[in-house]
Amino acid sequence: MSMQSADSAVTIINTHDHIDSELFARAASLVNPKSGIANDYLNIFYELLLLIENLPVIPEMIDDLVNWQPVSYVDYFQRSRLPGSAAALEIHAQLNPALRNSFANLIGDLNTLALAGIEQIQSRRKPNGDIFAEDVIDLCERLSAEMKDSLAPATNLVNNGLSAEVETVQQMVERLMAETDSASA
Repeated sequence: MSMQSADSAVTIINTHDHIDSELFARAASLVNPKSGIANDYLNIFYELLLLIENLPVIPEMIDDLVNWQPVSYVDYFQRSRLPGSAAALEIHAQLNPALRNSFANLIGDLNTLALAGIEQIQSRRKPNGDIFAEDVIDLCERLSAEMKDSLAPATNLVNNGLSAEVETVQQMVERLMAETDSASA
């Protein structure tokens, strides 16, 4: 794809002006206005990452980890009691299909990685169900790094849409501080 056509695609994909502004307002606490996707959904992957990272020091978490199952964006918000969940679903349904598909593909990759990692961890359990740090520490470190690498583009998409510019951590901190200052003024 040429740079010009890539730029055109980004402009088209990031446009969600056709979505009712009142609907956006109702979901404002959940939906990132740059993408139209709710940040809260990614928490299911961050929670799994926390379980993987802590398993070597808290092996009692093994059952929570191996019982983790993927949940689609739609299912997540249909089950959610968070204010704005219904509006988040309405916005999701109205997103540009290319943006929605890009997000779904990233989530599909995360789910595949997560389930394969859980299966690898499960294979290290003893016949009685126990798991020991020395059996999983290297695996958990590798899986943790892979999950972070796979979460980064999904998080970036949620925070920035499909824009060409990727927000660095420092830029995000500065933006959030400025938003906080504006809100408190």
